[in-house]
Amino acid sequence: MVRSISLLRGARCGAAIALTLAGATGAGAAPVDLPTFYRHASDCVAVLKLRADTLASPYRGGDAPMKAELTTLTEAGFAFVGTAYKAGLRKAEADRMLADAETELQGRPAAEREQLVSTCALEGRKLLADSNALEQMLVRQKARSRVEKILARAVAAAPR
Repeated sequence: MVRSISLLRGARCGAAIALTLAGATGAGAAPVDLPTFYRHASDCVAVLKLRADTLASPYRGGDAPMKAELTTLTEAGFAFVGTAYKAGLRKAEADRMLADAETELQGRPAAEREQLVSTCALEGRKLLADSNALEQMLVRQKARSRVEKILARAVAAAPR
């Protein structure tokens, strides 16, 4: 199935995110378009992951502002992952959707990718802020662990 990463879809998915959160927390009885949210979440995780890898590639150690930005992006990505998981998406399907999103992302113009990074980072921060304390702790722990792995890979790959 071929789908495009559309900036317009990002705007429509703001409502899907709100409905997903309302449905996941039991607030209201609004219908949730989970397939649309899952596609948007996979697009966001893919673009945030690409941005994080790009950001970390020149890392040589000690760059605190870059590490803070990397952590923020990674937390936003994990907020999407956690919300999608809580709504019912499981690993095999999530992995397939992420692989599809990563493939499609390669053909997108840089300006569109950067706009998507901004939109997804903002949405991810909102998802994290709206989650409960336990969920926030889990997302932040997972993000810190992933950031350390990303930076260790970057340092190991750096020319000596």
